Amino acid sequence: MSSRNRKSQRDFDPELHEEDDFEASPGTSREQVRQLIRDLLVRWHWIALILIMGILAAFYYLSKAPKIYEATSTLLVKQGASTVISGEDDEPLDLRSNDAVNTVAQRVKRLELLTAVASLPEVAGIENLVPGPTNWFPGWAQSWLGESGGEVTKPQNPAELGRIIGQWTDVNVRRNTRLLDITVSHPSPDVAKLLADAIANEYIAELTGDRADGRDSSTKILTNQSEQARLKLQVAQNALANYKQILETLKGLEDKEGIFSELDRRYLPKHPKHMVAKATLDQFQKRFLSEFELVHKAAADKVYWESTRAEWDQPSLDVATRIQITRRLLTARATVLQSEIQSQNEVFNTILTKIQEADINKEATEAEVELSNLSQLPTNPASPKKGIVLAGGGFLGFGVGLAFAFLLLKLDNVIHTVGQAELLTNIPVLATIRDIDPKILAEIISKKGGQGVQAAAAKNWDQRFVFREGLSDTLYAEMFRILRASVTLLGDETKRNITLFSSALPSEGKTLVSSNFAIASAQQGKKTVLVDLDLRKPKVHVGFGLKRSDLKKGITELLAGQIDWRDAVESETGQENLSCIFAGVKAPNPGELLDAETISALFEELGKEFDVIVVDSAPLLVVPDTRLLIPIVDNFCLVVRAEKTPKKALKKVIDLMDDDGTTPSGIVINGFEEKKGLFNYKYGYGYSGYGGYGQYGKGYGYGSYGAYGSDTEDD
Repeated sequence: MSSRNRKSQRDFDPELHEEDDFEASPGTSREQVRQLIRDLLVRWHWIALILIMGILAAFYYLSKAPKIYEATSTLLVKQGASTVISGEDDEPLDLRSNDAVNTVAQRVKRLELLTAVASLPEVAGIENLVPGPTNWFPGWAQSWLGESGGEVTKPQNPAELGRIIGQWTDVNVRRNTRLLDITVSHPSPDVAKLLADAIANEYIAELTGDRADGRDSSTKILTNQSEQARLKLQVAQNALANYKQILETLKGLEDKEGIFSELDRRYLPKHPKHMVAKATLDQFQKRFLSEFELVHKAAADKVYWESTRAEWDQPSLDVATRIQITRRLLTARATVLQSEIQSQNEVFNTILTKIQEADINKEATEAEVELSNLSQLPTNPASPKKGIVLAGGGFLGFGVGLAFAFLLLKLDNVIHTVGQAELLTNIPVLATIRDIDPKILAEIISKKGGQGVQAAAAKNWDQRFVFREGLSDTLYAEMFRILRASVTLLGDETKRNITLFSSALPSEGKTLVSSNFAIASAQQGKKTVLVDLDLRKPKVHVGFGLKRSDLKKGITELLAGQIDWRDAVESETGQENLSCIFAGVKAPNPGELLDAETISALFEELGKEFDVIVVDSAPLLVVPDTRLLIPIVDNFCLVVRAEKTPKKALKKVIDLMDDDGTTPSGIVINGFEEKKGLFNYKYGYGYSGYGGYGQYGKGYGYGSYGAYGSDTEDD
C-alpha cells in the first residue's frame, strides 16, 4: 500500500515555526496585527477600567494640588550711548546686541537683590508668605495616618527668605525686544503681584541710586567681576598644577594594572613574568600612595581633601581599597578643576571683551532700565491646567491599560478562538465543537418526550454522543455534520477515506470527537469502521458503554497476528452502518505492535469493506505512536480543546509534523463556547492544567500518560 500522506491546505515554510519570532509574508503580518488588535480589544474592560482610574487620579490631583498664580512686571532696558564714535546723545533701543539685556536678566535674580526684597517691610509682614506642604492623603486618611497639613514657619533670616523667593521668580527676555518679564508664581495672587512689583522697583532703585548703598556702575561691576574671575581661574590652575605629577603616576599605575591583569590570566603566581609584573605593580602602588601623602597636605587644595577625609583617611582600609578611593577622588577633583578652568576662562575673556569695547568709545556705556509696566492682579491660576491634567491622566490611563492588556495577552497561554489557532499554526479550522454538557442533552431529550425507540446497544452510549434518539436535529449534531462535510471537502472521498483524530495532550476530547464523527458518517449511509489505535489508554469502548474486561479480541490481538481483522470487528454498536474495532486485551508492549506495514495492510483490507475508516490514536506529545500512523492515513485532524490546550503544546505539535514532513489536514476546536460580546470571541485569563508545558519538551516516552491507562481505571 502506498503512502497516504497528503499536503495540507497550508503552504509549509520552515521559517514560520521559529519559537520566538519569524518572518512572514505581508498578508500573514497583517493578519497577525489584526489578531493582536482583536485580542487586545477583547480585554477592553481592563483598558477602560485603568483609563477611568487614570482620569479619576487626574481629578484627585486637581483637588489636592495647590493652585499657582503668576504675576508679571516688565522692565525696559535702554542703553546710554553718548560715545565719541557715534556722537549721539541717546539710543533707547539698540537691537544690535542682547548682551546688556541678558546681563540685566541674570542680575535681577541675584541673591543680594532678592535679600533686599525680602527685607522690605511690606514683604516681611506677610503672614503666610511661605506656603505649607501639600498633603496628598485624602481627608479621611489624614487622622488615621497621623498626617497634618501644618504650615511652614517663615524663615527669620532675610537671605534664606530671598533664596525661597528666587525659586518662585523667573526672568525672561521677550524675543527680539529689550523687554524683561519678571514673573513670580505663588499660591496667593496678592503675594505674587506684590513680589513681582517689589523686585522690579528694587532693581530700578538699585540702578538709579535711590538707595545709597554705594553700588558700582556697570564698568566697575565688570571690572570687579573680571578680577573675581581671574582670582578663581588662578586658584583652579594652581590646584590643578599640584596634581600634575600624581596624575602621571596614576596613568602609569593604570598601565601596570592592565599588564598585570593580562599576565595574571595567562600565568600562575610563581611564574617569573607574573612575579615581575606583581612587583612592578606594588612599586607603582606605593609610589602613588606616597605622592598622595604630599598632595593632600598641600595648601593649594587643602579644603577639598579635608572635606573628603572621612572617605580616604580610615585606618582599617587595605591598600587596594585606599588606592581605589584615592583614585576616584583624585580623578573627580581633576575633572572639576579642568571644567572650572575652562568656565572661568570663558567668563574672564567675555568680561575683558566687554571692557575693551567700552574703552574704544572712550566712555563707559552703562545699562539703564526703566519700568515698563507693573503686574496685574491674576484672577485665574496658571497651574495646574485642568484640561492638560485630565488629558494627561486619560492618556496615561489608556497607555497603562493597553500595556496591562498586552501583559495579560502574553501571560495567556491557552487557545481560545479560531483566529488564534489558525494564526498560530497556519492550518484551517475544520469545525468548532461546543462543550457538550450531558445535562443539557438530557433536558432536550426530556422536552421531546423521552428517548423513544432506539437500538439496545445505543442505550449504553456515552451521554455526550449527540446522535442518540431525540438529538439528531440539535445544534450539537449539526456541528459534527459540519465536521463531516469539511473532511469530505478535503479531497476525493474515494481516495481520502481514512481519517485519524489525535491531540497534543490527553483530555482534549479526541475520542469523543472521533466517535461522534464516525456515527455522523454512518448516519449518512456510508459503511464506517471506528478503529481504536490508542493502545496505551484506549477509550473508544468506554463511549459505547463497554468494559475492557468484557471485550472480545480486538486491535491488540489483530496487530499481534493472532486473529483475522474480521474477527476483531464489532458490528453491534447501536448505529446502523457503524462497526468498531476496539482495543482488545492490554498490550504489554504497545509500541512494538505498531508496525507501519502491518497497519497499512490492515487499512487496505478495511478499505475494501468500508467506505469510511475513522482512527482514534494517542496524543502526539506524550508518546510517538501517532507519528507512525500519520503518513499512512489520508486525513489527519488535530483536536484542540479551547481554554485548555497550551499554545506552546500546539506549536510543538506543528514543529514535530514539520520535522516528519507531514502536516495536519485541519484543526477541530473542541469545547468551544461562543460568548456574545465584542468581536463574538470568548477569552479567559486562567491557566490550564498543562500550563507548565516544559515537561513535554525533553522527549517522548510513556511518562505519566501510560500510568493512568490501567484496566481498573477503564472499568
